[in-house]
Amino acid sequence: MRFLLVFFLSICPTWVFSQQKEFNNLIFSGYLESYYSYDFNQPDDNRRPDFLYNFARHNEFSFNLALLKVAYEDENIRSSFALMAGNYAQYNLQNEPTWAQFVNEASVGVKLHRKVWLDVGIMPSHIGFESWYGMDCWHLSRSLMAENSPYFLTGARLSYESNPNWDFVLWATNGWQNVQRQDRSRGLGLGFGLNHRPYKGLVLHYANYVGNEGLDPVQAWRFFNNFYIQYGNENWGATLGTDYGVQEVTFVGVRQWYGVTASVKKTIWEKFILAGRAEYYSDPNAVILNNGMKVSGLSANLDYPFRENTLFRLEARQFISPTADFSLPGGRFSKGNTAVTASFAVRF
Repeated sequence: MRFLLVFFLSICPTWVFSQQKEFNNLIFSGYLESYYSYDFNQPDDNRRPDFLYNFARHNEFSFNLALLKVAYEDENIRSSFALMAGNYAQYNLQNEPTWAQFVNEASVGVKLHRKVWLDVGIMPSHIGFESWYGMDCWHLSRSLMAENSPYFLTGARLSYESNPNWDFVLWATNGWQNVQRQDRSRGLGLGFGLNHRPYKGLVLHYANYVGNEGLDPVQAWRFFNNFYIQYGNENWGATLGTDYGVQEVTFVGVRQWYGVTASVKKTIWEKFILAGRAEYYSDPNAVILNNGMKVSGLSANLDYPFRENTLFRLEARQFISPTADFSLPGGRFSKGNTAVTASFAVRF
């Protein structure tokens, strides 16, 4: 029944939905994304590979994200609060308290200077080029890099926009994508990010994170870096991104991981958008992934925007590993994994 409701909302005429409704500096908005995915490995528990935190269910009609948001902004103060449900909330916040698993954003900010803001709360991360809003991403699914780095951070954020070509951000956080600190011995995490736009359509981005991700008494200092270059216009776009991280674990030594992704998109037949992605992720010591592995990925998707605020997508995605890491029925394992996913999304 829930899927039928989302499908109905997705195909309603545009006069039912407006992109946002604003009343006295309050902006109300919402987002719904339903999907069906078929994993040809047919996992026994209907769970797609555990390094995926979006579109994670096999052979089910499901929600990836259902979200309602209210935001306030005037010249000197801004705030946002959003509630959510779906696979994104279920799997990205599975280790958080129950109340936190429904909170997508909760922040308040004050302008310290005409170009400087201080915001405190649960907010989008400064890392990477992908978002929990699927309609804002080039691909139906998120990249391996995005799935395994923070979508959100909880803490204090100091942002500075020097001009339209440069902006900077500093973070003090509760840790690596945590609402609550996992262990009081960890202390706070720190982050820095910058974006440079040398000319229209081109973005150069760098972000990092440093923090103790161990559990007392074991210390595990993590230093993570993300870089991407992206160009896009109305007809086509290309992105090249990379992650590199090191973690120094007491009594164990230094462990490292990295990821690379390349994406292209092209508008075809005036209305359709075709996108392709190639990626590689290496974490043999299981710093980030639950099981140490190296995995390559290929995907292609075709998008059709029914209207400005409604999007249908179809994607095929393939993973390949040099070792048998993907589950099959009956406790067997395979070196590959292939899935096809269709989604409907609407923003209102």
